[in-house]
Amino acid sequence: MTAKKAAQTAVLLAVALILGFLENLLPPVFPMLPYAKIGLGNAAVLLALIWLGVPYAAIILVLKCVIIGLFSGAPTMILYSLGGGILSFTAMTLLLKIGANGVPAVSAAGGVMHNLGQVLVAMAFTGTAGIAVLLVYLALFGLVAGAVIGVVVYFVDLGVKRDKKGEQNA
Repeated sequence: MTAKKAAQTAVLLAVALILGFLENLLPPVFPMLPYAKIGLGNAAVLLALIWLGVPYAAIILVLKCVIIGLFSGAPTMILYSLGGGILSFTAMTLLLKIGANGVPAVSAAGGVMHNLGQVLVAMAFTGTAGIAVLLVYLALFGLVAGAVIGVVVYFVDLGVKRDKKGEQNA
């Protein structure tokens, strides 16, 4: 790992953590689904995936899940976060590798897969398949939230690329 990549990874990890902690302070978007979160910190993971590649983004994902889980006072949250995060990360990585059409679409798929992963973890913990009924609502929420995060990531990426291009022409 070069010093530049280490610094970029550290900055994106800090962004992911700040956004994750901020999101934990916000009230639930839907009170009937109190654990449904927009996934603000996942924007930094997706940016890392695009800019730095799989290994660096994976480091950010795992550290984000563990650190936020430990500091939130709910260590079991780590398992839910990792379950959803790994499934989401795998799907987004594969979609980016095959040249999927657009960051918002990739992120939307990631949002759906994240919620699927969390429901699977919940089913494993409780031994109750009935929890799967929540997936209907969570998949829809993940699709919308993921698309919104994807649009933000798209414009951040576009802005950074534009700035880099301007620096090269100066």
